[in-house]
Amino acid sequence: MSPTQVPVIARQIPEGVIPLVAVEGSAYECGSQYADIVLSRYPGFRLYLDEAWSWRELGTGEKKLVEKHAPHLIDLFRGITDVAGPPRKDAAAAPPPAPKPSPGRSGGCSSFSLSPAVTLDGAPISGQTKDTPLDRVGRYIVLRMRITAAPTILVLAYPGEVMGYGFWSTGMSLFRNTLYAAGPCASGLNYGVVTIVMLSCRSVDEAAELVQAHGRNGTGNTLMADAAGKSISVETNAGGQAYIRDVDGINVHTNHALRENTLAFAEYAPGDSESDSVFRHEQLCRRFERERGRLAPAKVLALLAEHAGYPLGTCKHRSDNGDITTAAVIAEPTRGLLHVVRGQPCCNWPVTYSV
Repeated sequence: MSPTQVPVIARQIPEGVIPLVAVEGSAYECGSQYADIVLSRYPGFRLYLDEAWSWRELGTGEKKLVEKHAPHLIDLFRGITDVAGPPRKDAAAAPPPAPKPSPGRSGGCSSFSLSPAVTLDGAPISGQTKDTPLDRVGRYIVLRMRITAAPTILVLAYPGEVMGYGFWSTGMSLFRNTLYAAGPCASGLNYGVVTIVMLSCRSVDEAAELVQAHGRNGTGNTLMADAAGKSISVETNAGGQAYIRDVDGINVHTNHALRENTLAFAEYAPGDSESDSVFRHEQLCRRFERERGRLAPAKVLALLAEHAGYPLGTCKHRSDNGDITTAAVIAEPTRGLLHVVRGQPCCNWPVTYSV
């Protein structure tokens, strides 16, 4: 079958709109409102509400970092935990979370950033596809937090999650990928705390310096872009941190490591998990380069919906572990817009949300 010969398949995800959860007020008020909405609309789904409790017990290094760069986050998470309470241990109230991604699993997400030099309107564009089990579709929300005297947050997220996939009104955007790796980085500050604080920076250079200064434990990749359109992917695994800058205004990251120190700790599942990630990376780079100067959100969405490599590839309809493309996000941070598709981008229309 050639890349253009895609069979007719049943729609895997019904048409629909990912619901908006909008809160505003002080950081504490936003946190408490958010927790109350999650508890009422998503009873029993406490995964991220329970994880928020760790913000009440930040280590010395994490607390100093947050107080210096984003002190409002402490009040925001205090609002969440005051309403949600401590983590629930009873299985009835908190069904077991989905398994964490294992080293070498197939599937994954594809993220990108495009500088003003390559876009149609001279404004930066960033985003990603999300490849997950099908049941994640019913849990997605778009979170908008208008926080008094602090940046507004506009992200695709799971109920109770704050970091999400999107941008802050600082102009900083953040997208994330699983990184196939044999083990995590054991040194540095908490991965999630460092990553969300990176969004409070004013440039990707400042964000990179923050990671270099403090380190970041765990495993994963974050692709960040700033209001000027500069971007950087930061890989983290047992090899430490690796930094990948854009190439002529285009930055793409999938799920395989790209630098020598992190590549040394790569681990893949049997089969084509590595080749699929490499294929998605190369295809997106080629597509964006081919459309240099013509890249607007509509064009980007069309490129995310192409089916080279079907049923794998960027718009994924099947994988060995059951992951498919369940959402696509395209951000225009300097315009304050987030375009979100529920399901595969070839099947459903995007809905636009504004700060």
